[in-house]
Amino acid sequence: MDREIFTAADLVQLEKVGISEAQARRQLEILKSGFEPLQLDRPCTIGDGILQVDSRDQERFLGIWEEAAAAGRLCRFVPASGAATRMFGFLDRMRRRQGGFREIHLQKKAEQGDDDSTACLLFFSKFKEFALSEVLAEKMAQAGISLDDKLARGDYDQIVDFLLEPEGLDYRSLPKALIPFHRYDSQVRTAMEEHLVEAVQTLQDRSHSCRLHFTVSPDSEDLMKAAAAKAAAFYGNELGVQYLISFSQQSPASNTLALDDEGLPFRKPDGSLLLRPGGHGALLQNLNELGGDLVFIVNIDNVATDRRRETAVHWQRILTGMLADLQGRAFEFMRTLAEHSPGGLQLQEIVDFVHERLQVPLPQGIEDYPAERLADWLRERLQRPMRVCGMVKNRGEPGGGPFWVRQPQGSQSLQIVESAQIAQESEEQRKIFRAATHFNPVLIACGLRDFQGKPFDLRKYCDDRAVFIARKTAYGRELQALEWPGLWNGGMAWWNTIFVEVPEAVFNPVKTVNDLLRPAHN
Repeated sequence: MDREIFTAADLVQLEKVGISEAQARRQLEILKSGFEPLQLDRPCTIGDGILQVDSRDQERFLGIWEEAAAAGRLCRFVPASGAATRMFGFLDRMRRRQGGFREIHLQKKAEQGDDDSTACLLFFSKFKEFALSEVLAEKMAQAGISLDDKLARGDYDQIVDFLLEPEGLDYRSLPKALIPFHRYDSQVRTAMEEHLVEAVQTLQDRSHSCRLHFTVSPDSEDLMKAAAAKAAAFYGNELGVQYLISFSQQSPASNTLALDDEGLPFRKPDGSLLLRPGGHGALLQNLNELGGDLVFIVNIDNVATDRRRETAVHWQRILTGMLADLQGRAFEFMRTLAEHSPGGLQLQEIVDFVHERLQVPLPQGIEDYPAERLADWLRERLQRPMRVCGMVKNRGEPGGGPFWVRQPQGSQSLQIVESAQIAQESEEQRKIFRAATHFNPVLIACGLRDFQGKPFDLRKYCDDRAVFIARKTAYGRELQALEWPGLWNGGMAWWNTIFVEVPEAVFNPVKTVNDLLRPAHN
């Protein structure tokens, strides 16, 4: 790669966001050479990588969760950087295609099999069932326009305008966290507010404090902080708790370069380098800097109403309690290994724990290891961050799932894998991926400290090779985009990982606004 690939202005631009020239060149090399796909061995199934928790263990884990919560060890980490653009994507696409939203035109398109028109018809026909309808009605009334009249006439243009444009509610660019999700008798709650309410049942310590952390975009941080402060005051008073809420932005130093069709750094019309957010894998640094102990990761849009919340709360407690139980046992073994040389019988007890409880495949010939070599291997396996991941039965939702992955040295490991990480040209790999019985709803209990109470440097347990490269567009041109290893994919590749089957009722995502019509949100 020629030295002149970057101009002096480029280097200044990179330095301002914290990217060195060497790092930038490394990014371009990855984009040019591609990434090495993961090699799937088989999907995880019940009894082969996925555990089921019986009623007796559930009760035990609930007791352990209660102790950990009371001690103030728990925190919730919510990736909430994204805008609600995709929630209303079908409205934007229809506007670009035909410009208007008359009911009669939508019906004709829908009869021809057009999915976006069908989605629009459902949206407007059920409009009064959405919590956002009340907020919109007030906004339109301020301009002297009746929402009910527009709905009755089948004339939806101004509804869309007031919903999405800056002159109205501007929901297209508002953070998804601040979109009204649910209507109750006396109030409407946003996604963020539902997380605050749920936290009382999953995080509250003996001093009645609840700790939550939201990742935010630079454009929305002030909005999010103001909304959180208002919600924390209201629900704190109503529910008798104190919310300790923190925020972080994705670091600009995690942004990535892109390649144009000529294999050169993609440049904006003004000639400067295009720097794109490095995907949710870049949030590994946010998690690393949080300094948490037992941290539960859940997506911003995976919330349910009060009436439907019980199952999700129950299983969040169980996953956290299971993590604390396994972590506590691992800590006991680490202290034993650190303080003195254990005997053969004690080493075998630790081997059994690592293999049976942590589901770590044993290396070939381990039975012949000398005691000190075996102790070293056990220390290395136990001195890692730990995660307990809920997995729901596969029902065709997009996203990754649990797999046994072949490692270059011949061993195998438990990984959450997305389709973009495998060799798409391999029929064998695609077949294994399609055979997955479960998928990842992002309900992950994470143990971020070691047996001495010191935070792990999570960057050491990330598979740097597990990047994503995708075709995107910018400024009307195609590009190759680089994203860092996904937070719960390659970002946690070398963690001790346990997969647990959880009921489908814990997974209630809102990818499009019409998902709010599902039972969990009514």
